[in-house]
Amino acid sequence: MSVLQNYHAYVEHREPFAKAANKIAIFILSNQPFYPLYIYILVGGRFWPALFTLISSPFYAAVPWLMRRNDLAGKWLLIAASIGNTLLSIKVLGPESGIELFFFPCAVLGALIFSGKETKSAWIASALPIALFIALRGRYGMPLETFSGAEYGTLLTLHAISAGAICVFICFSIASAWKKR
Repeated sequence: MSVLQNYHAYVEHREPFAKAANKIAIFILSNQPFYPLYIYILVGGRFWPALFTLISSPFYAAVPWLMRRNDLAGKWLLIAASIGNTLLSIKVLGPESGIELFFFPCAVLGALIFSGKETKSAWIASALPIALFIALRGRYGMPLETFSGAEYGTLLTLHAISAGAICVFICFSIASAWKKR
């Protein structure tokens, strides 16, 4: 089997929203190894805290596996991994880096990946990242690394573009699921 065939087999699911969630999880997973590299390119040797973001990789990898056993649990694992990764990233890089913007793709994800019979989960999963964003502002403590004002500006640009891009990917994935319903 080719890599592409393995990918399609792993993300396959009978329920369109679950399949979309699987694709989103693997998309995020496939981008994670590059994130520390982006930070290295932008700030040099002080990129090392970005390596902590790789902690969430096994959770993203497990989403399709869990989704086959329990759709709802798989979707919640994706939400939990995304929120957890955002919180960890804020702690290691600091909110000045703009990483808090990733709460918004988490909210979009929560609002869209649940099917009609999972409305309560959708409300909770979409409200939770927004509530965390509001509740935790200014309460993260010192990040593991600090950067200059210009570097924070560069990191903010990276994170704004990335958060917007993941929102677009989520929306297109869910739109595809709606067409297959």
